Amino acid sequence: MIRAVVVAVLGAAAALAQGSDGLPNFKVVNDHILRGGQPTDEAFQKLAERGVKTVVDLRWTGEHDISHEKQIVETDGMRFVSVPMHGLSAPTQEQVSKVLSVLEDSNSWPVFIHCRRGSDRTGTVLACYRIAHDHWQNQKALEEAKTYGLSSFERAMRSFIQHFQPGPEALFSVR
Repeated sequence: MIRAVVVAVLGAAAALAQGSDGLPNFKVVNDHILRGGQPTDEAFQKLAERGVKTVVDLRWTGEHDISHEKQIVETDGMRFVSVPMHGLSAPTQEQVSKVLSVLEDSNSWPVFIHCRRGSDRTGTVLACYRIAHDHWQNQKALEEAKTYGLSSFERAMRSFIQHFQPGPEALFSVR
């Protein structure tokens, strides 16, 4: 009986991680932050049904139709925040600060944050969140990012995490 329950739970978690709900690389960071790759239009509705209030999109403008995603998210009753980041370079301090201000704003919770795969840009920003909010050591935050798929080719992002130091500029608000 217990074995059957464990197998069922592991199977459900594996299916969710593979994106069976239209949420690739979906993970729960804590009680108010969820992460993943690019959701399908239907998955945005599922996020809204789960109580998500804010969606943070880290994809660059040329990668997809941001206005379409904004419309879908807002139609589903959630707030849409776009902080476009290149997929092959480190974010700027300003970009990270904008995202951290949303993640720290209890009026935005729960927040779903994503990029295309939910690994590199999302992993980098959430590693910075772990350092700033959870007071993790940079190396521990980097290890978690690697666990969730941060590519070994993303040297600039890895370096950004290793050298990230939160400061007061990380606390300005995005509206």
